[in-house]
Amino acid sequence: MTPAILVSGTERRASLGMAAAVAVEGAALTGAGTLLMELGEHAQRRGPTLLAAPAARRIEQALRGQGLRGSARGHICHLALPGGVEALAAAAGAIAVVEAELVVVHLPGPLWVQALEVEDLRITGGCLLVSLPAERSLAALAAGELERRGLPIRIATRPQGPFAARRALAGARPGGTHSDSARRIARRLLGLGRARRERAGPSRARRGQALPALVGAGLILILAAVALAAIGGAATGRGRVQRAADLVALSAVRSMRDDVPRLLAPGRLPDGAPNPRHLSHGQYLSRARLAAVDAARHNDVDPARLRIAFPDAAAIPPLRARATIVGEVDPGQLPGGDRLADRSMIRVVASAVAEASAPVSSWTGMPPIAEGGYSGPLIYRDGEGMRPDVAAAFDRMSAAARHAGIDLVVVSGFRSDAEQAELFARHPDPRWVAPPGHSLHRCATELDLGPSSAYGWLAASARRFGFVQRYSWEAWHFGFAAGPPPCSQAGNATSPDGRAAGAESGGRLPSFVPAQYREAVLRSASRWNVSPGLLAAQLMAESGFNPRAVSPAGALGIAQFMPATARSYGLRDPFDPIASIDAQAHLMSDLLRRFHSVPLALAAYNAGAGAVAACSCVPYAETRAYVARILALADGAGVLLSPPLEVRLIR
Repeated sequence: MTPAILVSGTERRASLGMAAAVAVEGAALTGAGTLLMELGEHAQRRGPTLLAAPAARRIEQALRGQGLRGSARGHICHLALPGGVEALAAAAGAIAVVEAELVVVHLPGPLWVQALEVEDLRITGGCLLVSLPAERSLAALAAGELERRGLPIRIATRPQGPFAARRALAGARPGGTHSDSARRIARRLLGLGRARRERAGPSRARRGQALPALVGAGLILILAAVALAAIGGAATGRGRVQRAADLVALSAVRSMRDDVPRLLAPGRLPDGAPNPRHLSHGQYLSRARLAAVDAARHNDVDPARLRIAFPDAAAIPPLRARATIVGEVDPGQLPGGDRLADRSMIRVVASAVAEASAPVSSWTGMPPIAEGGYSGPLIYRDGEGMRPDVAAAFDRMSAAARHAGIDLVVVSGFRSDAEQAELFARHPDPRWVAPPGHSLHRCATELDLGPSSAYGWLAASARRFGFVQRYSWEAWHFGFAAGPPPCSQAGNATSPDGRAAGAESGGRLPSFVPAQYREAVLRSASRWNVSPGLLAAQLMAESGFNPRAVSPAGALGIAQFMPATARSYGLRDPFDPIASIDAQAHLMSDLLRRFHSVPLALAAYNAGAGAVAACSCVPYAETRAYVARILALADGAGVLLSPPLEVRLIR
């Protein structure tokens, strides 16, 4: 039977990154064909990559033969199996039919004990990623469960960094200390360690690794029913109630995100008739509430026990939801519950807050400015850089491909002159590799796309999105031909929101812009080379186009300038709407040039450039909500500024 390593944690993203790193390092250690299985309600399929190990490709083909959509990614093959306990049975069945020699299973905490009890899984050990000391009880219980079964466990307290986790999920070694940590875990759980304590005997090694001062020996005695349910995932336990609260909150926010275009649609058609697509503010929230109730019913939660609230209900648009479920746990149905003296029902309150926010992928931390034939800002997709207008077109094409059941992968994008020279030195054949100074990849308009199964769809569909196949013998190479010419001054001046400099913008203003401000927005957008849709969405979020607005923090006018910022941009009267709009466009132009990212520029406008520069992120919860509202307003009005908003839990 194939050996399997279980990995879980209280933070899904962090523990998934750890699982991927352990899988990659396990593959590198043993040379084994390795399958990374992602289980649970939030498991998502990830597309294949062109660069994948032969063993990973074999596993992918074997899974396809069973009707499962695995994805060969570097050293590993990834398989997502959404669902609860039923996913465990599917996982065991998949392992039985593929050629994997090693399996790493990432699963939510409530499935931990059930996975250990699946007879068809040969569990060799487990890794739990927790935050100490806050989660010592969970660590102690998990360690005790594996100790009782004679299995090794590693308690990890430091997650993989975001970049390292992305590399691991792509099947590449995380690098640096992240690789070292995951390698030690893989060695231990596969029985490959050479530590002195392992030579002292297996029992002593297990105790020495799992239960020292990290968790405290006394904590293994904590067998309270609710804590045990969080690990064991009993049918009526705390874990189930919390999972239901998570799904309810996510369902409400997903409804809100998807309904933003209807919220922004005009109330009446041009002929004066009511617009059937328009949703009032109350209808918008009611639909989100109905989606939450529907999710509760699908998770066996009585709607009478559900409370749904919208913390930012007054915002335009609201994008947050809080779900609270009051449930009851029957101790007699918990693992070990038959030994409890007091079996009275336990009241459990589970709460979750979800929001729609700008995706992490909208800012990569990679070099933002190209150096080569193209010298403008770079936008990244799948870790590959490209001109902003190319990225916007690729996003539209990728969405259409997903609708057709195809996951597009960017294998190669922008290459500097130096990178092209190095590549040509390795492959000095002009038919396949252009000489330095001649490759269109240096212009940031060329994309090598995959996988090979997408070539037919690309040949038939790419032209609809502005891409052309450059060479008949390269089925993967597509260039963007709908914008400024490659390696041109106009191409270098493409703005970070994907709009070419000087592009006509008259028809791109959202309908919610009042007539008296439309000309001012268009004029300032053209003057400062900023998307008019971005300015319009920002003004809507800042003040609702109220030129007399004053915030509790002292921000003034239609663009909500603080007095000091207004003075630095020559704005004498923040209550002058026309002058304020021009100063707003000037400030946004400066921030976009500095950060080369629409979400980061918006965050800097709201929270200050210093706070954003310190972390290259959107730093505060209030600022994240501000950025999300503006992107939702723009997206709902058909203005593409960033990848679609992600729906995620925040607590």
